[in-house]
Amino acid sequence: MKQYGPFALRIGVGGIFVVAGTMKLLDPSMVVGMLGGLGFPAPGLWTWLLILTELLGGAAVLTGFHLKYSTAPLMVVLIVAIVVTAMGGQAMMALKDVVILSGLVSLYLSGSGTLALSKD
Repeated sequence: MKQYGPFALRIGVGGIFVVAGTMKLLDPSMVVGMLGGLGFPAPGLWTWLLILTELLGGAAVLTGFHLKYSTAPLMVVLIVAIVVTAMGGQAMMALKDVVILSGLVSLYLSGSGTLALSKD
């Protein structure tokens, strides 16, 4: 049964990113406004980069496609989110992102497990 651990983690973590990316895709102007309000330069560019990273990276994690490469950009997204939310005084939101980040690190270290499109 241990071989199914990474599979279960992939479903949860990958699913979170696919849902988050889809929600941002439904209203990208909200994300542009949020990033602009945080002081990001060229918030429109960063919005679409974020949406694509979450959708494509999340789908890659979900399916177990080259986890060594697909988890890295998602880790960067989460580290930025943790810093921004922690500095904004939203400790619980930052804690949630730390938990998701630990799931990505676990997948990076353990590999994709069973039922994956590629073996790392």
